[in-house]
Amino acid sequence: MSALLILPTIAQSQSPQLSLADLLIGLRSKKVSVQERNTILTEAVRQRGVTFGITPEIERELAATGAGPTLLEAIRAKTPAPKPLPVPAIVTPVATPAPTPPPPDFNFYQTRADQSVGKGEFTLALADYNRSLEMKGDNAAAYLNRGKTHYTLKSYDLSVRDFDKAVELNPKDSVAFLSRGVSYEKLGDNRKAMVDFQKSIDLDPTNETAKANLRRLLASQAAAEAAEALKNAPPEFVNLGTMTTANSVRMVTPVYSTIAQRSSVEGRVSVEIELNEEGDVTSAKATVGHQMLRTSAEDAARRSKFKPATFNNRPIKAKGVIVYNFSLKAPR
Repeated sequence: MSALLILPTIAQSQSPQLSLADLLIGLRSKKVSVQERNTILTEAVRQRGVTFGITPEIERELAATGAGPTLLEAIRAKTPAPKPLPVPAIVTPVATPAPTPPPPDFNFYQTRADQSVGKGEFTLALADYNRSLEMKGDNAAAYLNRGKTHYTLKSYDLSVRDFDKAVELNPKDSVAFLSRGVSYEKLGDNRKAMVDFQKSIDLDPTNETAKANLRRLLASQAAAEAAEALKNAPPEFVNLGTMTTANSVRMVTPVYSTIAQRSSVEGRVSVEIELNEEGDVTSAKATVGHQMLRTSAEDAARRSKFKPATFNNRPIKAKGVIVYNFSLKAPR
């Protein structure tokens, strides 16, 4: 009988080489003595080899299980040489060229212009808006943005041109009409400004800015028209100053009463008169002169008649003063 049959685990091993488990099981077998176990296993190791590499830890475990020096030496002799580690291939990195940025386009210049506006750099913004419109001259929003920049730079005539183009390209843009109206107002053309504000409201009834601007200009226009009407409105009376025979139709001489003459009363009497549109005296009031002479002077004034006064070629009421000279020596 073969010695391996004494250790059936070794005989039944499926591997031509012995594993650590095979040896440990064989060392623990009770069918033969420890010495016989070592002899059988040593012979088996020399014939078949082992599947593991011996290490200090494995050697201590085998010795503790009953492996003798001869068996351990046989295991060392059959320990497979370690496989060399694969040498990693040296990969030389290939430099990846940096991607070439796309050339600036319409959106690039528009975006940069908007950023410049946000920083208050309006001249730089204007230059970029110009470049963007060179690339896409049919963009209503671009004209609107450039027009607003012209407005900020107080170039109101240029802003109107851009807003004209924005309205032409997008006639339904309420903001474009509002912006052009504001520019017209700055140029002093309130009539066109009001037309644009109204159009902006028609397109967007919620545009409160356009509504406020239109109300303000309408109020200003009404005030100006009222002032002009007041300026051109005829006064209630025109002052003709001192009345003479040159502007009279009939100048009545006052009666110099005998009592006044006997009393040696003489001198000038001033009578303030009011005339209606036909030149008739409607009021006469002596304001300067002796009391004995005033009644006669007022009566003469009331019976006098004058050429109608005019204002803007229309008859009007008038005021004036007639001066009568009562003298004892000279004819009146």
